[in-house]
Amino acid sequence: MNQVFIWMKAEEKAIDYVFGLLDIPWLYYAIAAFLGVAGWQLWKKPSLGLLIGYAFLILAETVLIRKPFSGQHFNPELFWSWRQWKIQKNQILTNVIMFAPVGVLTGRLWKRRGLWVAAGLSIVIELLQLITARGLCEFDDVFHNMIGAVIGVGIVMIGRKLLGESE
Repeated sequence: MNQVFIWMKAEEKAIDYVFGLLDIPWLYYAIAAFLGVAGWQLWKKPSLGLLIGYAFLILAETVLIRKPFSGQHFNPELFWSWRQWKIQKNQILTNVIMFAPVGVLTGRLWKRRGLWVAAGLSIVIELLQLITARGLCEFDDVFHNMIGAVIGVGIVMIGRKLLGESE
């Protein structure tokens, strides 16, 4: 009995660690799961359900869980973060990696046109960060997000070619 309890505690710690990486409260995961399943059932497309749930998690991480702050909320300077690569590289790479699954899912659903959906999601997030004062609205984030989305759509296109599916 004690071994089962110890195993459950270790598993709980591992799960808490994984979810703690994103700092998103459990409730948001439950909401994302609900939205994803609802989208899947409503439109009968698993990829759309996954996209809806994942988009909500991105929104939670980039806007909803953040506290409003005073200071600069808009940076119109393009590629400023690249000039500060040593300081900004983790942020840049996070934005790219965060949107690669968006590219995979939108590419699966709408092929290359999925990039428009990814761009729309990225722009909505940046505008919400500006309006709610919960982040820095910047062109660099949209650019980095789109690099991730292009990678994701590219993965889908290569996969379709390898599997012999039509474009």
